[in-house]
Amino acid sequence: MAEMKAAPEGFTIIKEGVGFHGFMSQNVAGFMLGDQRTGPRHPNRGPLTEKGLKHTVRCVEAMKDVLGDEVGLALDMGPGWTVSDAIRVMRAVEPLGILWGEDLLTGDYVPWVHADQYREVTVATTTPTHTGEQIYLRQNFQELVERKAVRVVGPDPMDVGGLAELKRVAELADLHGVQMAPHGVLDGVLGLAALVQVCATLPDNFIAFEYPVAEHPWWYEIVTGLPTPIVQDGFVAVGDAPGLGVTFDEDATRAYLRPEDQDFFD
Repeated sequence: MAEMKAAPEGFTIIKEGVGFHGFMSQNVAGFMLGDQRTGPRHPNRGPLTEKGLKHTVRCVEAMKDVLGDEVGLALDMGPGWTVSDAIRVMRAVEPLGILWGEDLLTGDYVPWVHADQYREVTVATTTPTHTGEQIYLRQNFQELVERKAVRVVGPDPMDVGGLAELKRVAELADLHGVQMAPHGVLDGVLGLAALVQVCATLPDNFIAFEYPVAEHPWWYEIVTGLPTPIVQDGFVAVGDAPGLGVTFDEDATRAYLRPEDQDFFD
């Protein structure tokens, strides 16, 4: 956490995985009442032990001790929590001013949304709730937003149906007092360019977007138009080039094409 706080980008918000998101549940003995599962990402679900709940809260407290009030902390937390445990942990971290607890119940690799259950958690705590990264189309955000089942929604431009659809979700959310923090960690440098452009047009309910980092360093070599450095003091400058504001450098890209793809630009 100290390394992220000291990063040259000067990030103003850091998001970290806790609970069922990541490897906490698998690596803390006695974390949950049921047996640990193996399988696809985030396979575990069920009630936590008192030890598991307290361990989660202590980890969040330790992160905030490092970040202080200079850098905001958001939590990626699930899916997998029970409603009662979600309420307990969100209440326990209320004094820490966490920006949001994300995907507690569903949302990450889960193709459905339990708006009624999310609302039960949301009204029980002052810690904001967040979900939405794998919801397709604004129609499937409607119940979450109109019932104020969460305080923050986070559509991903690759999953929601494009940039215009993401903007429509933001505007719907703004009408109902729900905030906006788009997902995008896996969207690559073209996704980064897309997020910069669309987020510059969003209403005042916009908090921040999730910053995609290139999987390979050479990704930055094959695209022109992004600022250098990309992030300064936690912000990305919005360029004035048309479209997404970036283009492929064909000569640089050819060096990384597989033999069977050498005619990609022809």
